[in-house]
Amino acid sequence: MKPSPCLSASRPKKSLQYDRKIKSLHAMKLFGDDTLALFEFDRVQERVEHHCRSASGKRKALELAPIADRDFLTLVLKQVDEFKQTLYQQGYFPDLTFEDFEEESQLLLISGSMLLEVQFSRIRSASVTVNAILKFLSFILDLKKKGWLRDNEENFYNNRRVLAMPSEYKREVKGIVHGKSESGKTTFVEPEALVELNNEIAELEQDERYEINRLLRELTDTLRPFSPLIRNYHEVLTTFDLVRAKANFAIEIKANLPQLSKNSVVRLVNAYHPLLYLQNKTQNKEIIPLSIELSQESRIVIISGPNAGGKSITLKTVGLLQLMLQSGMLVPAEEKSEMCFFNHLLADIGDSQSIEYALSTYSSRLIRMNQFLRMANNRTLILIDEFGTGTDPELGGAIAEVVLEELNKRKAFGVFTTHYTNIKLLADHLEGVRNASMLFDPETLQPKYKLISGQPGSSYTFEVAERIGLPKHVLDRAKKKVQQDKIKLNEMLSTLHSQRVQQEQQLATLKKKEERTTAASEKFEQLREKVETKMEVEKTKYEEMRKLAELGRRMQALAEEWDKSKDKKPVIKKFVGQMTAEKKKKAADNAPDKIEKRRLALIERLKKEIQIGSKVRMLKGKQIGIVEEIKKNTIYVNFGTMLAKVAIENLEIADAD
Repeated sequence: MKPSPCLSASRPKKSLQYDRKIKSLHAMKLFGDDTLALFEFDRVQERVEHHCRSASGKRKALELAPIADRDFLTLVLKQVDEFKQTLYQQGYFPDLTFEDFEEESQLLLISGSMLLEVQFSRIRSASVTVNAILKFLSFILDLKKKGWLRDNEENFYNNRRVLAMPSEYKREVKGIVHGKSESGKTTFVEPEALVELNNEIAELEQDERYEINRLLRELTDTLRPFSPLIRNYHEVLTTFDLVRAKANFAIEIKANLPQLSKNSVVRLVNAYHPLLYLQNKTQNKEIIPLSIELSQESRIVIISGPNAGGKSITLKTVGLLQLMLQSGMLVPAEEKSEMCFFNHLLADIGDSQSIEYALSTYSSRLIRMNQFLRMANNRTLILIDEFGTGTDPELGGAIAEVVLEELNKRKAFGVFTTHYTNIKLLADHLEGVRNASMLFDPETLQPKYKLISGQPGSSYTFEVAERIGLPKHVLDRAKKKVQQDKIKLNEMLSTLHSQRVQQEQQLATLKKKEERTTAASEKFEQLREKVETKMEVEKTKYEEMRKLAELGRRMQALAEEWDKSKDKKPVIKKFVGQMTAEKKKKAADNAPDKIEKRRLALIERLKKEIQIGSKVRMLKGKQIGIVEEIKKNTIYVNFGTMLAKVAIENLEIADAD
């Protein structure tokens, strides 16, 4: 008996090694068995499983995990992206529907085993499907559609024909009683006239069953040498089923393949949490996209702001998208986003208290911090929620500062959320670390769920307490117990956020008007310049407050030294020295000649950078214009709807997209 042409077809070796290669790899290292659960990766697995058609594909979907081999991971991502494009554009691809035949492939490995008709049918169907795929992918030139296996779906039972009679009439018919119904009202009688006929039928059916079993054993033995090929068929169909499911999930969440960088970088543009997107979609709610960047210049981002403002969901979005990418899935972000493959993903989110080992929450967090310090390098992504909390704020804050400094020294990447003022201040001047905050409306005390880069956020502690009705005298007493520099810093941050909210609202209104009339556009520019000037003033105030906070810390240290020292003269001398040095430095920085010198140096630098045709923007502005004419220190810039005359020192080169 000749083997089926479809079973002897060649196969693509790379594609069929997919599953085995995943199993053989050491996945990206995660700290703790709960890391995937912390980011709800199991729910993503379930969504992919939902799109799988086969039982084996569903099982593989639930086993999805980060892949370590970067070349192979890149191949998997491109496969998913290509399949997504095919589905999205409604292009042709062979039907991947098949009945799972993993059990059949295993039975063939057992000597003396016998497959049933329906099992042969599954193998034949899978064989046809695989060869259709191979033909479509140009792996073979000619395949026959029909094989020698039969489609036989008949079921054989050794039943005997009987009559269902009311029990009261069972003696009216001569024959054999085979039983009664559960109620006893019906009796099943085999009439005497049919007994002999049924006996003959039973013998013939038994002979037929023996002959069928003989043929099935013969066919199974003939098919047995092809069991490795059949197992490979199962692998490739499962692989395509999983790839197709990932592609459908990508379409469901509007995911894309970002630019893949060999360097450590995370630059997400208009990204969002896929599970939150699906939840909001069912509730007809809009989702606010997130843009965040981790690069060599700002490897660690410290996010601050009030509770329920979106800090944690931002952190979880970054973590989940990284896990999805390294598990071979596309991510919900714009295609111009840029991501890399990390070797470690370390996370500390929520209460990590261990009941089994009787560890306190803070002890558990310290254990994680210790492990993070040991593993951290420039290929590590660290995500920590409520950084530094769990113990005395002053002591915990000090340890958190040192941990942040050490992680930064190791060039690790990360996103941390915090309420600690000392962490915000440290991030402001620590190279490689950047502040960020969630936009919050201080008037309504409602979050905007929008991330602002470069600016710490206020916790709005006193504002929230006042809004809920806490007595004023209680708040006043509370404020007296807090260091004044912290209160002033918090008030300043609240003011900055208030200005940012107003600016966002004004810009949104003006942009709508800009689309209608040129006059509205000019008004927009004037108001924007006014707001930017005000922001510069606020920025100066913030810098002064930061210096004041630094000075306050020094004064506190001197106060403690004063209390401890018996001889007060060295302390007084140190105090006078610090104040004198601070006064001289401030006077030198604000000297007219120094200010003019800095201005002239800035102009000379900009003259070299800004040429006709250069893309520029107003200082700290967003709208990009093209330089059309240069007259000494005056630049004429076309902003699309208007031609603006701008002093060169008020411009900056726009970053290339």
